[in-house]
Amino acid sequence: MINGQTWQNFGRNVSFRPKTIYQPKSEEEVLRILDSQRGSRIRVIGRLHSYSEASCCEDVLLDLQHLNTVRTEKRDDRVWATIGAGCQVKHALVELERQAGVTLPAVGLITEQAIAGAVSTGTHGSGKHSLSHYVAEVRVARYTESGEAVIRTINTGPELQAARCSLGCLGVIVSVGLWVRPQYCVEEHFRRYDALADVVAAEEMYPLQQFFLIPWRWDYWAQHRREVANSGNWRALIYQAYFFAVMEVGLHLIVLFLSKWFRPRWATHTFFRRVLPLTVIRHWNVVGKSQDMLVMEHELFRHVEIEVFVKRSKLDYALRVVRELVCFFDGDSKALASATSARLEQLGLLDPTDVSTYTHCYPICIRRILPDDTLISMASSDDEDSYSISFNCYARPSELRAFNRFSEVLTRILASLFEARPHWGKICPMDAAMVKSIYPQLAEFQRISAEFDPDARFRNDWASRLLFGEQSNEA
Repeated sequence: MINGQTWQNFGRNVSFRPKTIYQPKSEEEVLRILDSQRGSRIRVIGRLHSYSEASCCEDVLLDLQHLNTVRTEKRDDRVWATIGAGCQVKHALVELERQAGVTLPAVGLITEQAIAGAVSTGTHGSGKHSLSHYVAEVRVARYTESGEAVIRTINTGPELQAARCSLGCLGVIVSVGLWVRPQYCVEEHFRRYDALADVVAAEEMYPLQQFFLIPWRWDYWAQHRREVANSGNWRALIYQAYFFAVMEVGLHLIVLFLSKWFRPRWATHTFFRRVLPLTVIRHWNVVGKSQDMLVMEHELFRHVEIEVFVKRSKLDYALRVVRELVCFFDGDSKALASATSARLEQLGLLDPTDVSTYTHCYPICIRRILPDDTLISMASSDDEDSYSISFNCYARPSELRAFNRFSEVLTRILASLFEARPHWGKICPMDAAMVKSIYPQLAEFQRISAEFDPDARFRNDWASRLLFGEQSNEA
């Protein structure tokens, strides 16, 4: 047990100071802690790679980093994996391959997160469902009606849909179970496009692709990806070394320089218009292992992020509004179309003083996510694919006010126009009314959450406010 320690997230935009911190080493110890803390407010942290207040806690905090086992077993010619809640995704990938030659059915860009945190916030890659969708079993420590701490296994029905993305509201996840798939290889190359329609059409041939809208050029660079039968070769090693040195390190060092130390707008514009394209090698086809090709090393440089999800049918219009807002905040007071300006005024968000307050300095990443069988993950849907639109900011934590304002305006107008959904684990400037309007199955989630946690012991203020419309204070 640890007392009186302040915790900060990876982006250093969120900090909190729990009264008591536990680091249990077993599921039995989790239950003993819950029994000893009956009546307290309890939250769980993963690796703190969230930029929202999802992990904030002022009472009892559980750090489950020691619940990190990975177990595989054959069931009917398929491989089933049970993964401890605190296991980092990168460790799970290594262990799955070592034990059974398998991998996760979906992999996000970042592998630093704990598996329970990745599942609970709807973490995703591109061209597949989110990781939450594939989870077939969730084991949750909770209180019974008599107040005893027990572990309940959830593996069917609406309860499973809720547990797949629960934001910690059902209890303490101690493990997740899912069917994993044989390890596979991915072919990748870059190509430039002028039109969004051409990029999206390429998904038929490259279903795992992600693409980038390049600010200040306003063209698209697609990272075409598809699963292939042939294995990787020495060229993949050279490509990965190039990508790490030029993109993961070189690009980010320049972005840091432009974001923190040399900030005239013309310098940022010139870099993205003239210099960045020279660093991208196009039409270089390489093949490598999936978990090497589908991830990036964003954790190398501290940043914060906003990510919003729109349906495929609304992507084109949404990206036009994105461009207008980026240019408006950069200094073009005439960038907003009349319809955009009118909607901002209607929402009480049109403020001329926002002009020239924030220059965006990072490629805007766009990824396709298939519909999730969940209640409140960002891609939960019955029929239509979603696209995530990501904005990274590398400014100093003390200088994030302008980016936070940009994020608020972006989120609220896209939600108003397109029912866009911000990522639960990124900067998340929503209120209860917005959540209710964009998540049609919220009431079902609230019902199940109340059944599992009737006294709201596993919610923090953030979850109570956004998901349940309550104004509460940590006990």
